[in-house]
Parts: sequence; C-alpha cells; structure tokens
Amino acid sequence: MSSAYGSITRPVSGQSLGTILPRHATLIKRVNGEVPAATNSAPIAAVLFRITSNESIDDASRAFTLGASTHSTLVEAMHQVFNNEVEKGDTYPQEFVLDETQFHNYFFSGDAFVLLKGNYSNAAEVEKKPSKQEWEDDLLAYFYVKPNFPGRCSHICNGGFIVNPIHRGLGIGSILGKAFLKLVPVIGYKASMFNLVFVSNTASIRLWRSLGFKEIGRIPKAGRLRGQGADSLDEGYVDAIQFYWDFETMAVPAEYDA
Repeated sequence: MSSAYGSITRPVSGQSLGTILPRHATLIKRVNGEVPAATNSAPIAAVLFRITSNESIDDASRAFTLGASTHSTLVEAMHQVFNNEVEKGDTYPQEFVLDETQFHNYFFSGDAFVLLKGNYSNAAEVEKKPSKQEWEDDLLAYFYVKPNFPGRCSHICNGGFIVNPIHRGLGIGSILGKAFLKLVPVIGYKASMFNLVFVSNTASIRLWRSLGFKEIGRIPKAGRLRGQGADSLDEGYVDAIQFYWDFETMAVPAEYDA
C-alpha cells in the first residue's frame, strides 16, 4: 500500500467482512446534528459496501463488494467529489486535485467503502450507470482504511472520510464513523489514529468526540487552509487534533452495530 513511508502491507485477518457488510442504514434530515421533533423529510435507505480495485473478487466477497472497474462511473463520481473538496482547501491537506491514477493510489491502496442510496440486499443488485453524473444523487459518502505507519507499527490504521456535500445534514458522518469502528478490527487492525483533524472542521471534531475517540495530541499550525486568514478568502494556519481508538482496551458500544 502506498504511503509516506512507501509500500505498507495491510494486516492479515481470518475474519470476513461479510459479518459486517452489507450494512444498512436509514438517514433522516438533521438540524445541527439533531433530528427535529417534527420533520417533513422522508427517511432515506442507504447501504454500505466495500469497493475494490482488485480485478479478482472471490465468491465469498461478491455479496458485499463492488468492483472499481465494473462500476467505473461510480469511481469517477467519487473522484469528482474528492477533488471538489480539495479545491475548497479547508478540510483535506492536499493542495492540488488528483488525477485518475493519483486518486486510485490514494483511495484504493487500502480497504475502501462506499455508502449508496438504496435498499440493496447485496452488491450484485447495484446497477452500472453509464455516466458519473447519474451517480450524483445516489453517491452518499465513502471512506478508506489503510495502515498509518509501516512495519512494526502497521497494526495502527488511518481513515479518510468524504461525504457528498449535497447529502450533508443526514447524519451520514455518524453512520460512517460507527461502521468504521466495526470494520477496522475485522480487517485486523489493533488501533486507529486520525492524524490531522483541523480545529476549523468543527463538525468532524464534534463527531469523533461524540463517538468516544480519545484526543491524544494537538499539532500547532498543522494546516495552511483557505478561509482561515485575516480575510475570509485568505489562507491561514490552523492546529490539528489527533484522535485515537485502541480496540484492545476500548470496547465498541453495542449500539454501533446498527
């Protein structure tokens, strides 16, 4: 797997992601993270699948795994959403948009998961759409899981999360965070560490705190982000918080199963 340290081998686990996936969720419009007492918004059915660039998907994994090549327009939509986030310049550290190869290396070098609108019972039911534009409404969010450090430290993973901006306010962050905590130990990691959660990203900080992650450090002036300077359009430096979960000492709450 590609990283700042070069290629890193993912942990080996005897457990199957089929014990977790596909993972179904119901999304409801929220205001300031809370479900209003009365809402006119209809619930949205969503399903989380693994998505892989591996050309060979074994039979045991077909029920919960999408192929990046067979669903290439979905990957194109994911790529576009990510580049839009990079261009905003206020959440991810990348300064320039990624080309197709760079995006594949970044997101598919580890395990990747995608949340789609729908009520699919298995991955084979997910249609192949002719263009990325047709995924704009059905692509809800996605995230990766990969080693944070090499060799003797590769049992600690990192995660990167992207929510399609047209679907924010549905509680998707919480859905992804809970799924992450259930999936990571099954993949074989012993702990998780988020290196750069910028203090200006208040929604993300609120999410990780609410799920029970530990704050283990703060990096001064870690990011040069847009909108953080003297003027709303200027760049400025902001601190980053590091969040940690030790799966050997911190139990994942049972209510995170659903």
